[in-house]
Amino acid sequence: MPESRFEPVALPELPFSANLQAHCLSFEDAWEDYPWGEIVYKVGSKIFTFLGINGALNGVTVKATPEDADCLCQLAHIDRARYVGKYGWVSVKVEDQAAYEHARELIAMSYELVRKRPKRGSRG
Repeated sequence: MPESRFEPVALPELPFSANLQAHCLSFEDAWEDYPWGEIVYKVGSKIFTFLGINGALNGVTVKATPEDADCLCQLAHIDRARYVGKYGWVSVKVEDQAAYEHARELIAMSYELVRKRPKRGSRG
């Protein structure tokens, strides 16, 4: 399991943060990193979830396909992510049990999308 070269960041005191952290770390080869003063979850060197986003978001940001992102952004608790939204990333506000359960599903989908994505410059 890789180790972060960044200083650890405290888990945000947001609803469901510890549960979301445990869920992200439950995936094969998943690990926690702290670039940009954020908490992110990676598989290998690729991020599949951002947690908290410097306290500006009460939830997670995950990767989706562009088509899925368009549909997901129709829901009240999901917005296109700042900066990386054009690449299919969406931010999920996790303020109740239903949104938490949905976030867990989207984290799993994000993990699978990122895990299967070939590295840039690779063929096949």
